[in-house]
Amino acid sequence: MKYILLIITLLAFKINYSQATKDSIFKQNINALVEEMEFMYGYDQMLREYTFYKTFDKSETDSIEQLSDSLVTLEIEKRKFKSEKTSKLIWENYINPKDKEHTERMIEIIKTYGFPTSDRIKMYYKEPFNDAEFNPYILLVHAPKEYWEELKPLIKTELDEGRINICTYGHLLWHFTGRQSFQPMLDNGYELVEENGKTILKSTCK
Repeated sequence: MKYILLIITLLAFKINYSQATKDSIFKQNINALVEEMEFMYGYDQMLREYTFYKTFDKSETDSIEQLSDSLVTLEIEKRKFKSEKTSKLIWENYINPKDKEHTERMIEIIKTYGFPTSDRIKMYYKEPFNDAEFNPYILLVHAPKEYWEELKPLIKTELDEGRINICTYGHLLWHFTGRQSFQPMLDNGYELVEENGKTILKSTCK
């Protein structure tokens, strides 16, 4: 029994020490990290938006996204590329290669600093920060399939060490299992509920 308690104590100490160390270097490098991740996020979103709206004008894309679903669909249809080769070229030469680079960099960041959640960023970053406009989490949502098996245990460690919540874990796991079933989310922080006559998937996390 004493040995079991010793092992538990040592494991708790290791986790707490690891957390303190990662928080310390995260705080030390916060400005450079946020600026780098903001760039990666901006690149990720702007290129994807361009494939829908054929513009880099953020005010224009924001105004379109404020429309009703039916009008957004009409606007996207109106702006479609005349040649499918154009869309294919953008994805193959600009989006997919950068998704790979961004994923590799995010894996490196997580291993070094822990998962850079919005809450952790806000603890140390002194500049204005709007997590509605920038969330590094999205960079992992777009991780290529070849990285999924590496990411699964990595995000489980982040969950176990308290740097992400169960809902973030469940949503990422859903992506890393090919989005074929909602079960990874239902097993991790989500539930199916009836709202306005429809069954929807809803987070149980605040």
